[in-house]
Amino acid sequence: MKLVEDVFEIAESFMEEPEHVRINYTKINNIADTMLAAGKIKFPFPDEDDNVFKSIVLEIVAASINYCYWYGRHNVRPNNSSSTRMYELVMQAFSNFEYQNQFESCIEKLIKLLAINRFPLIEERARHLRELKSQALYLANIIENRYVCGLGRSVDLTYMMESLVGSFPGFASDIFLKRASLFFLQLNRKFGWFADELNLLHVPADYQVPKMLEHFGCTYYTPALKEMIKNHQLIPKNSLEECEIRAATIMVVRKLCELTGWNVAEVDGFFFLNRHIATNPFHLTITTDY
Repeated sequence: MKLVEDVFEIAESFMEEPEHVRINYTKINNIADTMLAAGKIKFPFPDEDDNVFKSIVLEIVAASINYCYWYGRHNVRPNNSSSTRMYELVMQAFSNFEYQNQFESCIEKLIKLLAINRFPLIEERARHLRELKSQALYLANIIENRYVCGLGRSVDLTYMMESLVGSFPGFASDIFLKRASLFFLQLNRKFGWFADELNLLHVPADYQVPKMLEHFGCTYYTPALKEMIKNHQLIPKNSLEECEIRAATIMVVRKLCELTGWNVAEVDGFFFLNRHIATNPFHLTITTDY
């Protein structure tokens, strides 16, 4: 898949001569053994809707705004904003959703709920949600036809990734395509789709997985970078520090997939669902990428 191959190539280019983040392959081997001993973790979902089409739509909507819930420091969350709270508001806004005639009104209702609940970056979230109005239902219909009805055999993960990135600038703007990858990981976790294709995908490199990899010693940050993170100092988007943190994350998780035999959704889920065992703060970058 060209889009994902490009992500791996970019990550590799940052890690050829890193200045701020290094990878510890001995620790990667150790944590792979720990993961195998602990076993895979089932990813929980807040919704139990039997309507597959609606579930696909909700995942597109959620993925489009799944970023930046903190404000000022990692543990300050306005009105307890989080991915869990975001999903709750998505389900509330789409409670009466059935099809096309209600989609736009549900989007506008969600924007109001996010604003009233004081989610950070509300202007960006509103813009990304409104981008969905033109093509989101079309993409959801293609996915349902392929994986529920067995129609459109030419539709595969490559086609759908290109459709997602090509249709929505909000997904395309991240050079590491975090939210685009996460969308397909979520569908796999919920429905088991793309099982034979997940090895094509990269990990959604965000705040939490890098924090966990550094906690377990799989990555090593320079003292200066560690001090910045410890003191809640902002790390600029697209800075070398930020790019190396995310690039190292992508490369480490790819290696862990090889060592464990787990797919990227399973490795990502192991670290994300165990994120509370690490008390160290995550790096702070104001971005819609993650």
